[in-house]
Amino acid sequence: MNPPIKKKPLAIEHRPDYIISMVVISMFVIGLIMIYSTGWITVLKQTSGSSDANNFFNKQLLSFALGIIGWVFASRVHYSFWQKHASKIFYFSLALMFLVLVPGLGVKTNGATRWVDIGPVNFQPIEFYKLGLILFVSAWIEKNRSSLNKPIEGLLPILGIIGVSAFLAVLLQKDMGSASIIVASIMSIYFVSGVSLKIFGAAMGIILVSAVGLVASSRYRLARYITFLNNSDDITGAGYHINQSLIALGSGGMLGKGLGKSVQAYGYLPEATNDSIFAIIGEEFGFAGATAIVALYSLFLYRGYLIIKNSPDNFAKMVATGIVAWVGFQAFFNISAMLGIIPLTGITLPFISYGGTSIIALLIAVGILQNISRYTKGEQLDENRGLRRRNSRPHYTSSSSSRRPT
Repeated sequence: MNPPIKKKPLAIEHRPDYIISMVVISMFVIGLIMIYSTGWITVLKQTSGSSDANNFFNKQLLSFALGIIGWVFASRVHYSFWQKHASKIFYFSLALMFLVLVPGLGVKTNGATRWVDIGPVNFQPIEFYKLGLILFVSAWIEKNRSSLNKPIEGLLPILGIIGVSAFLAVLLQKDMGSASIIVASIMSIYFVSGVSLKIFGAAMGIILVSAVGLVASSRYRLARYITFLNNSDDITGAGYHINQSLIALGSGGMLGKGLGKSVQAYGYLPEATNDSIFAIIGEEFGFAGATAIVALYSLFLYRGYLIIKNSPDNFAKMVATGIVAWVGFQAFFNISAMLGIIPLTGITLPFISYGGTSIIALLIAVGILQNISRYTKGEQLDENRGLRRRNSRPHYTSSSSSRRPT
């Protein structure tokens, strides 16, 4: 009697998820249209009327071109490459963070030093740090999986990483919004890593208590939260931004005023091409346009969830989770702030807002996510492994099935 043929797990290769690519490109095109519509107004204000050249539009196009190069590279490189080099990438991104402290390199804007200016190159290091941190935490957890549920060996290092990141983002760069995204991304990775709910709950409790203390310890951050709770008390001062955002959204009605017909962009709503671009979309395209943006992000999250669910191994699963959480939480925080649901965070709307560093970092992250989508969990008979070959049919990640090589 022949012994039963054993099956072994493997990562089945196929075409990547193109739907998530189309969603990302659609959001970028929408953002580009809005930047073209409002960017010249911002330039007009900055130059006191001496120029209306839409530099924002041109720079965004250049950043997208550079980001596409990173996207293509990341989508072609096997995701295990990032696990092998995660530490190097993280320490490099960490070094970039400290460049803001170097005299002559760090650029101070609105009381915060978040930008680095090296000749013709101007970038925001924390955007690359987000990606480096996601890769590093995923690789570290995978390497130390056996110690994950131990308070000393597993929990303390995670809290240490979060503490260092909060220090760099909040205390050095005064960027509470990015710190929130980083913490949310790390904790999402931690949640899917297999850690026990007891340890995860302890970590969440410590982080929440620390966050409250961090807000209470700063007069500036405390003022932001007080403004959020009483934004109608000082509509010309601390509550100005959120009230102008609500006016923009409310005045758009169901279908909006039309492209290029925003009133709030003319000096009323701060950061019309950056943080507040969702409010301008609501004003020009109304409730329908704002809903379409939310629908695109929802579709991105759904496709991301399917990639996470079908990830070929734990490292890929954690990296995909971190990237999807990064985009999802950042979009949620930005839109919620514009709607007055949460305090203003000062973060951009992913793929849509003006911001070269953000676009480049996010497109590289999408490339990694797309590479992960090329591989799904499966099993193959041992005796047939010599016959396996790549499936050349188009693949769209599905929650109900995994492709088998033909």
